[in-house]
Amino acid sequence: MKLKLIAASIVGLTLSTAAWAVDPFTIQDIRIEGLQRTEPATVFSYLPVQVGDRFNQAQAQAMIKDLYATGFFDDVQIETMGNQVLLTVVERPVITDLRVSGGKVIKNDMIRTNLQNFGLATSQTFNEVTMAQAVEGLKREYANRGKYEATVTPKVTRLDRNRVEVELVINEGETTTIENIDFEGNNEFSDRTLRNQLSHTEASMFSWFRKSNRFSQDKMPADLESLSDFYQNRGYFDFKVVDAKVEPNPANKTELNMLISVDEGQRYRFGQIDIAGDFKDVSEEELKALNKIKAGKIYERTKVMDLVRSVQSTMGTHGYAYTAVEVQPRPNAAEGTVDFTLMVQPGRKIYVNQINLSGNNKTRDEVVRRELRQMESAVYNQQKINRSKERIELLGYFDNVQVDATPVPESPDEVNLDVSMSERSTGSVDLSLGYVQDDGVVLSAGIAQENLFGTGKAASLRLSNSSSSKAAALSFTDPYFTADGVSLGYDVFYREYDAREAEVSNYKTTTMGAGIRMGVPVTEYDRVNFGFTPEWMNLDLYEGAPARYQNFVNEHGDSVLTLKGNIGWGRNKTDSALWPTRGYIMRANLEAGLPGGDLQYYKLTHGQTWFFPLSRNFTLMLNGEVGYANGYGSTSELPFFQNFYGGGLGSVRGFQSSSLGPKELNSYDNDYDFLGGNKKAVANAELLFPLPGIKDQRSVRLSLFADAGSIWDGKTYQRQNGGSYTSSFSEEMRYSAGAAFTWLSPMGPLKFSYAYPLNNKDSDELQRFQFQLGTTF
Repeated sequence: MKLKLIAASIVGLTLSTAAWAVDPFTIQDIRIEGLQRTEPATVFSYLPVQVGDRFNQAQAQAMIKDLYATGFFDDVQIETMGNQVLLTVVERPVITDLRVSGGKVIKNDMIRTNLQNFGLATSQTFNEVTMAQAVEGLKREYANRGKYEATVTPKVTRLDRNRVEVELVINEGETTTIENIDFEGNNEFSDRTLRNQLSHTEASMFSWFRKSNRFSQDKMPADLESLSDFYQNRGYFDFKVVDAKVEPNPANKTELNMLISVDEGQRYRFGQIDIAGDFKDVSEEELKALNKIKAGKIYERTKVMDLVRSVQSTMGTHGYAYTAVEVQPRPNAAEGTVDFTLMVQPGRKIYVNQINLSGNNKTRDEVVRRELRQMESAVYNQQKINRSKERIELLGYFDNVQVDATPVPESPDEVNLDVSMSERSTGSVDLSLGYVQDDGVVLSAGIAQENLFGTGKAASLRLSNSSSSKAAALSFTDPYFTADGVSLGYDVFYREYDAREAEVSNYKTTTMGAGIRMGVPVTEYDRVNFGFTPEWMNLDLYEGAPARYQNFVNEHGDSVLTLKGNIGWGRNKTDSALWPTRGYIMRANLEAGLPGGDLQYYKLTHGQTWFFPLSRNFTLMLNGEVGYANGYGSTSELPFFQNFYGGGLGSVRGFQSSSLGPKELNSYDNDYDFLGGNKKAVANAELLFPLPGIKDQRSVRLSLFADAGSIWDGKTYQRQNGGSYTSSFSEEMRYSAGAAFTWLSPMGPLKFSYAYPLNNKDSDELQRFQFQLGTTF
């Protein structure tokens, strides 16, 4: 019986049509020839027809397309003989070994891993087109790293049984670097100023470390946009980049010259700013109140975009999630002003249908959902969505929290909120050795779980030992003891503190106790905390202890019970728990020794910390704290070990820890005892910024600071060289300035500071360099 060729082979991506048509018939049998590795059943599963179906020309072509789409075959032919269909295939070879050699800037193992994304891997079918695409992609990656002369040579070795070995031989060549970055057309700003706006740099002392002098085509659009932002934020409304050329240096092919031509245009000031359009049910006054741009000020594009975002955010708070704001500028070159109209196009009011959580594999849904402020089946509210994201991040259980709105099919006024997150480790078992200045070597061990069994409850057991202190503490906290967020916690502890070993004074305390605490949310940002802790303290005095210490022991004994109660209020409106850049923290606390115990006293403290973003990378932090304490009832004077102390990290840097305030010479070693005082005032100003050249800006930062503080009690003291003085705020005030480095390292937090005391006196103990390693700060 005569064979009829129905469709020719497919080679590469070309499909040849039949030389002639075939008369339709009912298929009685389908045979496959040429298979070496692929099972016939696998091929049959991809066929669009089976025995018993009618067969025609269109189905023949569909069979070829479907089989070629599997990626298993280089060639497919179909023939008919009577009522039979004969498939003849040529299988693609299988990669038995894939080798990469020569990779240095990009490691060989990394290249092999990325090649898998292109479909090139051991045990995969080999495709010439796929390999060519992978080679080109690898060349582009080398070019982005300054290796413009890199070559990638594929070597394919054919083996028996339709197998191949693939090797990519890489010659990275020399690194191409930027020698010069020049500008033309810039009259108002120097080349040096404009170079500082680019991520690309010329060769310098630090460019080898940052690799910023290696040209990357991918970075170029962002650099030109950064240049435009620089001009647009300084009044040059019609600034534009005319051309940007990057050419090899004729004298050295491994060096590039960059020339950027600009048209600065004239400088503009803001004119009239209008907000118009359809405001729906949003108050026009509310939107117009968002405009803080003053007419006559130098034009800044950032201020216009901030206003656009504020309008969109406000509209989103009222449910208009997809509000578009069209910016319509009207420059007046003659007057040098530019007017703007912001046309508001709100679209539909949007409602939230469902809120879907993903990524919380260990943490229960209810732990996340109780932090949400946007509810299901409610009007979309951008402010509540943003706050929900903040609250989830503040839990400390997750990284990369994202909230995305996706439209509900066939429901144009509804969206689903997809909340995705990456779960972080919240449990730890650790044994650590660290060093704290003034405390010496600190050995600590502990087990803690901030998210116990995924419930959000926290429990910890902690032990620590240093030359001046020993401590053991067991704690448990339920942050949602009640459904509305009232927290409940318990603590049991034991502490020893040797003030002589800490070089503070001549006494030692041993304290044990157990306490209960509760936190009550008052508003979204405010919380009131209560606590009650009975403490048993044993007090030992060393030889040479001040007379006031001995008088206290004579009056109250060396073993006392304190019924310690406290009430505190806190407000946190910062944007991050780790590295805040805006917002503030306020706190106030009253601690008291209650009647029924051996000691009655009270301590009042209040503190505020403010963060002001000066730019994308610089943040100004201002901190202030005041305190007052005294005795009452049967305790006529504040117990000396409840005094405030100052100096060191967290206070006035550059002065020894706990050394500020009144001092008294002791007869034991003719050295000073640091007595502390019942009044305290501390102020800090710190400019925070990232460490240049470090990508992970969330774990390392630098700062410049100025500190001031005073500890005093209003009593009279003898001076070392004769005479007396009254301890007062101004008498005890100390100032310092310096720089600090903070690193949240894998070993634990590290903090270093160098401070220069500005008004130290002869009796002061100075520590210009201070640090903490391996302990919380």
